[in-house]
Amino acid sequence: MKIIKFEFEKVLKNKIVIGSLVISFIVLLGIFFVGYNYSQFKMSERNNVNKGFPKNIDTIISQKYAGDFTDKKVQMILSDSMNQFQENEEKGVTDKPFYLFYWQMGDNFFDDDSENIYTEMIQKVKSEERLLLDDVSVHSIRDLGFTEFEKPLQIGNYVPWTDFFSVIGNINLLICVLTILICSTIFSNDTSKNVNQILLITKLGRNKMIFAKIIVGTVIPLCTLILFHLLNAGIFSLMYDTSGWNSSIQTNLSMGLFQFPVEWNHLQTYLIVVLLQSIGIVFVSSFTLLISSFAKSPITSLSVSLGMFLLPQLLLQIFRKGILNKLLYFFPINNLNAQKTLELLSSEKSFLMSSFIQNLMVVFLFLITLKIIFDFITYRHMKSWHFS
Repeated sequence: MKIIKFEFEKVLKNKIVIGSLVISFIVLLGIFFVGYNYSQFKMSERNNVNKGFPKNIDTIISQKYAGDFTDKKVQMILSDSMNQFQENEEKGVTDKPFYLFYWQMGDNFFDDDSENIYTEMIQKVKSEERLLLDDVSVHSIRDLGFTEFEKPLQIGNYVPWTDFFSVIGNINLLICVLTILICSTIFSNDTSKNVNQILLITKLGRNKMIFAKIIVGTVIPLCTLILFHLLNAGIFSLMYDTSGWNSSIQTNLSMGLFQFPVEWNHLQTYLIVVLLQSIGIVFVSSFTLLISSFAKSPITSLSVSLGMFLLPQLLLQIFRKGILNKLLYFFPINNLNAQKTLELLSSEKSFLMSSFIQNLMVVFLFLITLKIIFDFITYRHMKSWHFS
């Protein structure tokens, strides 16, 4: 434990690491500010307040709409949305409130284009009538291909969670880059200072010290991931209504995962995404440690590691079909968008296996296996290292 503590302190006292941590926290604040404060949902809230309307319909959603996702519930929401719009039109309100929940419900379930429906409502009000839901063709839940389980899907205030999943993708990218910055120094820093020949001839140098470096290079990124996600959860809960955590991920009309095959709510989906991110982070740390063990300076290690991290995304532009294209989606750089990742892993035709769980396990095993292989090569290389 003492040698692990020693390696921890050495890494955290490194000026490159300190600078990287400071910059990463500034970038994290920027992600929160842009991802939450300037999201479509938050901007529409501010616009609604400026127009003199309630900023959102969170209370209405939680008290009236939350629960079983049925055709009757959909019709209720659409009817309320139409009545609200026509009521404001009757009052002569030209700059009406915009509620993303209502808009997306209409955009998905109205058979006709939503804009045409709103135009028709305006015409009806001008003739001192109202357009009723019975006058409009509406899709059923089955028409849109929602996955059916033994129990009905649950709907709730899903709109805030769309912003949440968008932000965690950017956080994942930040953590990956920070991991590379930190791990690129762990072996190469000693090599650049010509202290390897001293450290590796000590009693613990060839075994425990190497293990300690690998452990530190794995634990620090994971601790960073946990810290960043806790900060994100805190900011999210302060700025948004989080009551939609138990609504089905399929009913998030923004994400469009109608046919997602697993009966998960938003919180369960988030935990799986974090697990996938965690395994991706330890994979990134392992190949960066491997490169660091061969590099003669932190700059070389950093440059090569960043290049290797970005390479799968570049190759994705070249190999657009076939097995290689599917394998490239295993790598963390191509898994930043939670929506696309979940959609890809749940596709029976677009990925390797026939079920989401099987595909998820394949990705997990692939990354963990490479992590073990890279750590083993790093250990063997450093154990046999000699001054040249």
